[in-house]
Amino acid sequence: MCEAMTKEEMQRFLIKEAQRGSTEIEAYRNLMEILGIEFPGEDKPE
Repeated sequence: MCEAMTKEEMQRFLIKEAQRGSTEIEAYRNLMEILGIEFPGEDKPE
């Protein structure tokens, strides 16, 4: 089930994440996971 999200759907998702209390970065990470995009630098330990 690989369906593209519209800009409006992405905005609604981010608003719902904010209402849940997610930080901005957590919300973007969750959205990127749904879209199948890898978060940059995630596999590099500091």
